Amino acid sequence: MAKKSIVLSVIIPCYNEEKNIRECVKRVPHFSYSYEIIVVNDGSKDNTAKVARSIKRKELKIVSYDKNRGKGYAFKQGIKKAVGNFVICCDADMATMPEEIPLVIEPLIRDEVDFVNTSRLLLPMEKGAMKSLHVPGNYMFAILVSLIIRKKLTDTLSGFKAFRRTKLLGKLKEDSWPDFEMLFQARKQNLRITEVPIHYKARRAGASKMKTFSHGFKMLGMLIEGFKLTYFG
Repeated sequence: MAKKSIVLSVIIPCYNEEKNIRECVKRVPHFSYSYEIIVVNDGSKDNTAKVARSIKRKELKIVSYDKNRGKGYAFKQGIKKAVGNFVICCDADMATMPEEIPLVIEPLIRDEVDFVNTSRLLLPMEKGAMKSLHVPGNYMFAILVSLIIRKKLTDTLSGFKAFRRTKLLGKLKEDSWPDFEMLFQARKQNLRITEVPIHYKARRAGASKMKTFSHGFKMLGMLIEGFKLTYFG
């Protein structure tokens, strides 16, 4: 694909990430084609919004609102403001490395696929990056999602996902964790899906938003809804 036809939107949803957001934005690579960085402050109670607004980078846009609505809601707000033909969701905690954005979006740029899922479980991960209980849980969810969408994946909860913006624009409804819904919608829209291995690091600062059991049960419910969406929606 010609570089002049590429526009990339890097969307960074964040909640209480005042200690991470500056470094995260600075670590987004500079690209040889058009791109934008959209930080979505999801009702943070700390100084995330203030820190984000102080970052000096011409490609940066800020979306901010007062009430915490969830990562999925924040990502949808970012997509609404995006102008890119490709979008990628980048976690503010840098557990998935901003430097690997080019690796993730390369299959899209080569026009080989429409949707890129990433896997944290194919390469050695940094010690402490993932709780021991989460490893088998992620494998289990990957098997179940793979069965539903009829595409073998090894990790369905990595926050690093990229796709052609218009393909899923207006299709996403989930306000909390959007990872499953993105894959279900990609399958429903008959998108070409691939998986790219990435490195997974320990969170740089602050606390994880993932609650093992409450979110785990919620995700089981999402699988049921995803099955309905994929085959009966």
